[in-house]
Amino acid sequence: MKIVGVDLGGTNIKAALVDENGEITRQKTTKTLVNEGTEMICNRIIGLIKEIALDEPVKVGIGSPGSIDRENGVIMYANNITALNGVELVRMIKESTGYDAYLENDAKAAALGERWFGSARNIDNFIVLTLGTGVGGGAYTEGHLIVGGHGYGGEIGHMIVDPSGPVCSCGSKGCLETFSSVTGMRKWVKIFQERYPDSLVFKYSGNGPVDAKAIFDAFKEGDRLATLVVRKFNWGLGIGIGSLVNIFNPDLIILSGGISRASDIFLEEVKQVAHEHTYPSLSHSYDIIISELKEKGAILGAASVALERTK
Repeated sequence: MKIVGVDLGGTNIKAALVDENGEITRQKTTKTLVNEGTEMICNRIIGLIKEIALDEPVKVGIGSPGSIDRENGVIMYANNITALNGVELVRMIKESTGYDAYLENDAKAAALGERWFGSARNIDNFIVLTLGTGVGGGAYTEGHLIVGGHGYGGEIGHMIVDPSGPVCSCGSKGCLETFSSVTGMRKWVKIFQERYPDSLVFKYSGNGPVDAKAIFDAFKEGDRLATLVVRKFNWGLGIGIGSLVNIFNPDLIILSGGISRASDIFLEEVKQVAHEHTYPSLSHSYDIIISELKEKGAILGAASVALERTK
């Protein structure tokens, strides 16, 4: 079976042809252009699928941010692609292309990708954390992906690690996402900016918004502001992982997403903080690793949605 995997994001829509061995071909990307509205975004998705499939018999797997109605193929709520909220995306794809399509939250799709093609191929109990603009996640227990009673479970990024922490986009305070994501790191830069106005973080960011690379590069130079932000990142992520271990008792925690590429900077301290916040009987029961799928993870995760639903 061949699958068109579609990674749907607020900035870009990426798609590629994937086979059951995880081989990727015909990869293409187009801008989402969310301001152009529902019809135009759907047309781009459908057009990309047709370009990739080339009239071959395929299945379509889609990884999308937000809360997903799996049964009906609807994005219930995605705050960065609000034009698609409530849209019956799977039905539209089927009617326009004739292909069966399957929709999943992108972070849970990442967990499926690790199960089918990555480090969790032979593991029944594991958790994937996607570290990027936000924090997402997917938990596998006894070989089953946890989605919850209404299908919206697994919002790991909104687990509170510090009730007195910064306000999150969800309205709560101190969510994991306010510490261990690009958005969260920017919040901490803003908090410390007045104290360290000459930080290298601003130099390395140029005229653009502060990004994780600028913070990590400044950290390597011993920059004080960057050091404070990275320590907040490590502390939040370590506490979050410790709590997840206490709840789920996984064998493996897999970190993926763009920020995971800087693991040489943060991984050891995150492991230490996690260990300090893990129940004693569980403290040596798990490992924390970086995804081996790297930049292929989103597409392979999306393709895995179709593989999982048709197995």
